Amino acid sequence: MNLRFSSPANLTLVRHLKSRAASPEAVSAARHLESASPQSIDDPYTSLGAHPDLLSWFWDKLTVKLPAKCQWVVYGAPVLVHSASGVIFGFAGGTHTYALRLPPAGRALALQAGCKREWNYPAYPALNIAASTLRLDDIGEEWVFGQFQAQEQAWCLAAYQFAGDF
Repeated sequence: MNLRFSSPANLTLVRHLKSRAASPEAVSAARHLESASPQSIDDPYTSLGAHPDLLSWFWDKLTVKLPAKCQWVVYGAPVLVHSASGVIFGFAGGTHTYALRLPPAGRALALQAGCKREWNYPAYPALNIAASTLRLDDIGEEWVFGQFQAQEQAWCLAAYQFAGDF
């Protein structure tokens, strides 16, 4: 994979993923790896800090319309990377959280369909994890959280094409 860490399009998200990997709450077995293929990680569907059902959707079902394989891991987080431009156009983590980098028209459709740009994570006191909020404004205006909708397969293709323009 030709992931371009130095691309301005990737800088903010990579900084976020690196910070998340350094957190004491980080549970991904690959959090110490800057960049890795899913195949290089033992059981990536259960060891990256994302629920296996989420990864099945994000890496396998959401991407069915893409012309190339885009699954990758950055600082232990599952991502989608455009195979030619090296720009990340999707990331996932936790139980239900994933986001796509969408062009303006696709972003407007996603927001009209009820997708959000802010995700509130509950506290897990038994695990000593405080509640938190992820605001996509902190990563970039083109990002939108997904909601496991079938129409998102078309949005994923739009995100792939948009990432090719960087």
